[in-house]
Amino acid sequence: MMKDPRPVREKEFKNEAIRELAHYLMEAGYSAGGFSAKLLQAPSGKDFQAIFRFLYEQLDPTYVYEKRFEEELQVILKGIRYPFADAITKSHLASVGSPHCWPTLLAMLVWMVKVIKSCDDPDSSDDLDAHFGHEDEGVPEKLFFEYVLRTYETFLGGDDNYEAMDSELVATLDTRNEKTVINLKRAEEELERLNEEYEHYTKSEPPVIALSREGDILRSDKDKFRQYIQHVEGKIQKFNDQILTLKEELNMKEKEAAQLAQDKASLQHTVDSQEISPADVDRMTAEREQLHKTLEVIGQKVEEANKAVWEKEIALQKQMDQAWDILEKLIQEYNTSAYKLGLLGQEVLEKDLSVELDLRVHASRPDQMLSVDLPNKAKPALARLRERYKAFIHQAQDDMIALQESLDNLNWTFSQKREELAEAELQIKRLGEQYREQQEVGVAFGASTDEIQQYERNIQRIKIEASSLVIKSQQRMQKALVDYDQLSRQCEENRERLLNDFAQILVELFNFQQHTHRQLEELYSEVKVDMDEASSVFNVKETDAQ
Repeated sequence: MMKDPRPVREKEFKNEAIRELAHYLMEAGYSAGGFSAKLLQAPSGKDFQAIFRFLYEQLDPTYVYEKRFEEELQVILKGIRYPFADAITKSHLASVGSPHCWPTLLAMLVWMVKVIKSCDDPDSSDDLDAHFGHEDEGVPEKLFFEYVLRTYETFLGGDDNYEAMDSELVATLDTRNEKTVINLKRAEEELERLNEEYEHYTKSEPPVIALSREGDILRSDKDKFRQYIQHVEGKIQKFNDQILTLKEELNMKEKEAAQLAQDKASLQHTVDSQEISPADVDRMTAEREQLHKTLEVIGQKVEEANKAVWEKEIALQKQMDQAWDILEKLIQEYNTSAYKLGLLGQEVLEKDLSVELDLRVHASRPDQMLSVDLPNKAKPALARLRERYKAFIHQAQDDMIALQESLDNLNWTFSQKREELAEAELQIKRLGEQYREQQEVGVAFGASTDEIQQYERNIQRIKIEASSLVIKSQQRMQKALVDYDQLSRQCEENRERLLNDFAQILVELFNFQQHTHRQLEELYSEVKVDMDEASSVFNVKETDAQ
């Protein structure tokens, strides 16, 4: 089935087709059933058959309809070679004016109008070809037809010389073929370029995927470099601290060396001022050799002691680094939890807990290593915070009890209003009975109309007041119920959240305090052992020197 290339369902195409069809029908004298352009917006099946019969009569005035219109329509369309005859089915004819059927039928009627016009005026066939987008397909036949027409006219005029017309036809065809060859060459070059581009894009990796992968790699490298920079900065700070310590030790050693030089000069001066004999020289030489040997032995021991101290210092430094890392991690976890719980930030709950926990490396005492005094400030602050939360919970519970009492009062008021409403309804009923009695009495004895109207107004007023009181009571009760439910839910949620947060804070603080205390005790014991070993080595040096 060939697909119609025309935009038959677009509004502009339908409006233009309706104008063209209506214009032709009016010019051709079609006047069945009071025809107007408005009829073509959604015509009935009868109107469509009348229009189609009228148009086909312009093409074949002698045609006689012998079968049903639905059956003969397909035969007629195929007979006049309508390209899209298969697209029109019996369902289209069953609902001609529907939005999904009428555009197709309208396009067919417009095509018939163009065919009729082309039959009336052969030169207008170019418009029909352009309407379907294949105006170049019949150009050679048209040129040949014009050539035959002109030569035949020349022949009828009694002239047999057709060379000028032959030359003109050949030149026209050559010109059109030349353009066709140029266009074909351009199309082949464009096709070759597009094929190369297609092969390039199909064989190579898509640029978006490659760039995305490269971007992921660069972002990963960036994060790694940031982590490495942070690590190196931490190491630099530690090395700077060690350099300061070594500089202080170097200054102390230089002072000790200067003092020893002064002592040596003093001793040398004392020795030079003394009078010694050859026996004293021999004795001093022997003592010097003995001292030299003793000094070598002490030097070996000192080297061994220094090596042992150095190994101990390295192990201690590693343990200290691990301890610092653990402490920094615990401090970071504490600060993060404090921010989450609202202990830190712009609005703090406790002033003693508003400072971030920080580790002081150069503190002289263990109790000064943390920026927050845990036992003396943090623990009492947490106790106050717990008491505050308890007071808040008690207050919320009191509010909930007050709301419950208000709800009970509203229920009681509602019951009272309901009883009043029942009494009002009974009163209305009694008044109604009185009204009917009065009405009967008034009819019997000619009571005045004003009294009856007064009774009616009183009854209506009582009904309105009773209804308004019931509505107001129901609204107040509903509002109180909603407030009570919301407050109950908020109190329960706040109570659970506060208890969980407080328990988590206490557990984290206790774990942190225990861990810090344990690490400091281990560090203190190791330092004490190293100091004892260093003291024993120093005592051995002094004993050997003596």
